[in-house]
Amino acid sequence: MNELDNVPDFVIFLGRFHPLLVHLPIGVLIIGILMYFLAKKEKFQHLIKSVPFVLALGAISAVFTCVLGYLLSCQGGYDNDTLFNHKWLGIGVTVISILAYYSSVWVKTKKNNLVNSIIMVVIFIGLGFTGHLGGNLTHGSTYLTQYAPNPIRAVVGLPPKAEARLAVTVLDSADLYLDVVQPLIANKCISCHNTDKLKGNLLLTSHANMLKGGENGPSIVAGNLKESELFNRITLPQHHKDFMPPEGKRPFSDEDVKLIEFWILNGAKPNGLLANLELEDEQIELFENFLGLKGTKSNSLNAVVNPADSTVISALRAKGFKIKTISNTSNLLGVTVPYGENKAAKHIKDLLSIKKQIVFLSLNSLNIKDEDLKTIGQLELLTKLNLHSNFSISSQGISYLTKLQNLESLNIYNTQVDNEALKTIANLKRLKRLYVWNTKMTQDKVEVFKNANKRLIVSYGVSAL
Repeated sequence: MNELDNVPDFVIFLGRFHPLLVHLPIGVLIIGILMYFLAKKEKFQHLIKSVPFVLALGAISAVFTCVLGYLLSCQGGYDNDTLFNHKWLGIGVTVISILAYYSSVWVKTKKNNLVNSIIMVVIFIGLGFTGHLGGNLTHGSTYLTQYAPNPIRAVVGLPPKAEARLAVTVLDSADLYLDVVQPLIANKCISCHNTDKLKGNLLLTSHANMLKGGENGPSIVAGNLKESELFNRITLPQHHKDFMPPEGKRPFSDEDVKLIEFWILNGAKPNGLLANLELEDEQIELFENFLGLKGTKSNSLNAVVNPADSTVISALRAKGFKIKTISNTSNLLGVTVPYGENKAAKHIKDLLSIKKQIVFLSLNSLNIKDEDLKTIGQLELLTKLNLHSNFSISSQGISYLTKLQNLESLNIYNTQVDNEALKTIANLKRLKRLYVWNTKMTQDKVEVFKNANKRLIVSYGVSAL
């Protein structure tokens, strides 16, 4: 049953004037408070005569706002605790505003500065808390603090901001849900379907809740557009009463709809790289346009990144890493380890501090192990990786490199890697050169692999990157 079915239309009609009127008492009462305190200065004493009128206007408009707010709450779809607190704080501010008016005109209290000053401060604080809760009901409880710096988040008891996803610079490294669908839903839908404002009992703040759906059933059904209520709503004619998002908010564009359609038809998964999906030319163009990759030639060497922290670079150099920018006009980095600089092997994890800048990495003869490749597998902008003469590396270590979808050159010469690694290497869609001499790979398997991957040049000889 729809939330609005048991509420007369006229009640909802009147209630929806609440957002229109709510700013009037806030503004008027704040002006009254400012005038009251300014009047304490000699040059502004004349303002005190206008304070009772302003407070009266604020109190009257607050009464009407409370009534309309109550009517609006009848439509439901709000978090009960937040609504309860917002409603009673609003009523409290209204009652105190009325008292403030009477205190400003009653002969026994109008000259009592302490009483009137306390009342003004209470109104001001009450307006702040009431307005904040009203904003939570409209936009969600994280709206005000979502982009706050960590010191402020700590003061209000929130955890530090989650680390932002690495900007997509190559189409293959984009995650269909995390980089495309989730931002679309967050931008168009979350303001009405969050933990504080639950229209249609539908929560869209996570993949699991999206699949769960609301009062009309699952909002997304993997592989089935017809049964996916969210898709149906965003593709209705815009004048339809069930079209989403509602009037006044920017609808999904035709391109946005195609992206969501592609996601649903490909399983509506919570994660998954575009590199693992078959894309037609039209779809490639669609994703490149959305991700801002058009004209970048889908190459991480074209990525624009912030410079690495100079203190971090100095520390890494002290640990044995040789670090240079790849050109005079780029902040991207190439990292190598000079032969014999074995102490660097203990500090592989420290490379994560510049993972957003590294595109070349050469660890020739460093004696790193399979476990170290778990760290290297997180350097997603890598285009060249040299693991030459690291005798402890096996196919297990290579399996940790699946996220290196920008990798164009891989040197595993003189390692313990065998044929099993070919399964992982086959998924490195941009790989152009592979150096496998003196490994445990057999030539017949390598030849079969090479014939199946015409794009790839496989070298059996010694060749540096």
